[in-house]
Amino acid sequence: MTERIADRKMRFGGILENPYISQWQRDLLDGGRVEGLCRALSPYPYESLLDVGCGLGEGAILQRGLYAGIDNSAPRVSFASGKYREAAFVIADALRLPFGEKTFDMVMMVDASHHLLDEQIAPAVREMVRVGRKHIVLSDPVIVPGQSRLSAFFYSLDRGACFRTVEQMKSLLGAIPAVKLKDIREFRTTPGLYVHAAFILEII
Repeated sequence: MTERIADRKMRFGGILENPYISQWQRDLLDGGRVEGLCRALSPYPYESLLDVGCGLGEGAILQRGLYAGIDNSAPRVSFASGKYREAAFVIADALRLPFGEKTFDMVMMVDASHHLLDEQIAPAVREMVRVGRKHIVLSDPVIVPGQSRLSAFFYSLDRGACFRTVEQMKSLLGAIPAVKLKDIREFRTTPGLYVHAAFILEII
């Protein structure tokens, strides 16, 4: 059961909107998340990549050619633009992507789908499909059987309220006619508090 408010950016007084604090928190509690995704995507060819909900811009390390990131947080887009100067970052809404049809080989949403309510997943994916050519990727921490109390506690502190199980994500994605679920790659980050699942969808 998900909360009706999925995106809680100003939680804790908005302290995690500070990119430097957010970066420290991620490195300490969820280390290696982008590297895990890089391994998950290694079998899939692409030359152009759109990162929806790019946050601090770490997804730029997945660049194999053209990379663009969008986020609705101005401080994060500013931070990403300064750190990853070879990439392009834009302030934008995931449900209204500022790109033309079939612009990118791959479109990904990393660690952001838990900021969306169940009913927002399909519209977001359809908009990603609109600008994508080959694959859509949703990668996010997931709730797993036997999750420790400490892990569950840190999930509960997140600014996104809608963490899901793999089966819940499969059900939501399976109801979207524009895509077919091709693969699910799970990986754990350091120090072991978060389990991520990358859902790789083929555009049909």
